[in-house]
Amino acid sequence: MAASRVDPADALQLAAITFDWGDSLDTKDWARLEAILAPQLNVDYAEVTGQTWDAMPAKEFIAMVSAPSFVGDPLVDTQHFIGGSKYEVISTDRVVGKHQLRAAHQRYTGPDKAVVEAKGHCHALMQHTYVKIEGEWKLAGLKPKIYWTEFDFDRIFTSSS
Repeated sequence: MAASRVDPADALQLAAITFDWGDSLDTKDWARLEAILAPQLNVDYAEVTGQTWDAMPAKEFIAMVSAPSFVGDPLVDTQHFIGGSKYEVISTDRVVGKHQLRAAHQRYTGPDKAVVEAKGHCHALMQHTYVKIEGEWKLAGLKPKIYWTEFDFDRIFTSSS
């Protein structure tokens, strides 16, 4: 099947998945994140961590992002703001979405979050791959393309917590 535009009803479902992806990271709601994931994900974080995984189990992905050295750090707050989105149908059960992304990050010195230790924001294009499993769309792939970062992005994720 040649690539084509996504059906508007599917686009609404995919947009909801994308929203839940970002908001679950920001609220550290790992059960909500798990609910939108396919059983295995293609994760290309080459521009974030230098690593890629062709078939990462969903539970391993959640363990990675929820780790205290990454988004799960209780001293780090984030907001993954999704701008414009564009979808392309690859097949009847696979769609690729490209999303403008500004991911704001803030690290605090303590759990009261009274003093900001570092700010670091990322401007990127996030490519999500969605697959339809038993009639339901799931997030099956992530590939950010970082355009630039602001402030001290390299000081956000540490293993100090």
